[in-house]
Amino acid sequence: MLIKQYIKTSLVFLLCCVTYSTLAQPLLLSGELKASEQQTFYAPKSDNWRVQVQWMMEEGDIAQQGEIVVVFDSGSIATNIEQDEVSLEAAKEESVRITTSNEEKQIEAEFNYKRTELLVQRARIDAAIPQDNLSTYDYQKNQLELEKALINRQKSSEELIQVKTENIVAHNKQQLIIEQLKTDLQYNKTQLESMTISALRTGPVLYANHPWNGEKAFVGMTAQPGWQIAEIPAMSELYIEAWIHEIDYKDLKVGQQADLLFDAYLKHPLQATLTEISTQPEERLQWGKDAYFRARFNFTAPGLNLLPGMSAKLTMGATGHE
Repeated sequence: MLIKQYIKTSLVFLLCCVTYSTLAQPLLLSGELKASEQQTFYAPKSDNWRVQVQWMMEEGDIAQQGEIVVVFDSGSIATNIEQDEVSLEAAKEESVRITTSNEEKQIEAEFNYKRTELLVQRARIDAAIPQDNLSTYDYQKNQLELEKALINRQKSSEELIQVKTENIVAHNKQQLIIEQLKTDLQYNKTQLESMTISALRTGPVLYANHPWNGEKAFVGMTAQPGWQIAEIPAMSELYIEAWIHEIDYKDLKVGQQADLLFDAYLKHPLQATLTEISTQPEERLQWGKDAYFRARFNFTAPGLNLLPGMSAKLTMGATGHE
C-alpha cells in the first residue's frame, strides 16, 4: 500500500515537473527590422504592360532629398513627345491659316451682302415711280428688278450666315485638335517624369523583393505597373516585426519583454517590448497553411548602425506562458 502511494505521488510530481518545464520553455521568434514610415518606389504605368528598371542607386547608399533614386526605361515616350510637339506646332499654324481664310471669306460675304442691300435700295427707288409716269414695260421691269434684288439680298444674307457658321465650326474643330494634342503632350511628359523617381526624404535605399520569386530587385529587371522596386525608410522610428503562431498567440500580452539579438550584432543583446499584436490571423504562404498573428516590438539601440530589413531573434521568457 505504501509502495502504491509512493508511486502515485511520484507520478504526480513528475507530471507537474513536465508541465512546468513545458510552460517555462522560452518562445523563440524570428523578426525583421521595419520602419514606421517610408517612401516606396513603384513601377509606373507605361505604353507597354511591363517596364524595365534602367538604373538604381546602390542599395544601402544614403539618398538625399531630391536626389534621383530609380530610373525606368522610357521606351517610345520621348519619341511620342517629339511627335506631339511637331503636331501641335503644325496644328497651331493650321489654326492661323484657317482664321485668316475665314476672315477673308467673311469679308467677301459681308461685301456681297452690302452690295445687294444697295441694289435693293436702288431698285426700290425705281419701283416707286408711279406707273402713270412710265410705260407699262418700264414699270414692270422696275418691279421685276426689285424682286430680283430682294431675292439676291436674301441669298447673300443666307450665305453670310453660313460663312459665319462654317468659320465658327472650323475654328472650334481646330481648337479641339489643338487641345487634344496638348493633352497628349502633357500626358506623355507626365509619363516621362514618372520614369525618373526622386527621394522625398533623406535615408538609405533598400531594394524590394520580387513578388514572385522573392529575389532582390536589380537593374535590368522588367516589372509590371504597381510592383514595389525600392524604398527609403524613415530612420526615426524603427521596430521589429514578428509573426506569432496561433498556438502561442493566446499566451502573449502587450507589454511583455523579450530579449533581442540582431544577426548583425550578436555581441550586443538588447531588450524589446511587445507593443502591438494583431487580432486577425493571416496565412504565410511560405510557411504553410497555419495561421499567424503580426506582432510589433519596440526597442532602443543607441550606437548601432541599423537598417530596415535586418534579421533579429526575439526570446520571450516563461512569463509569456504562465
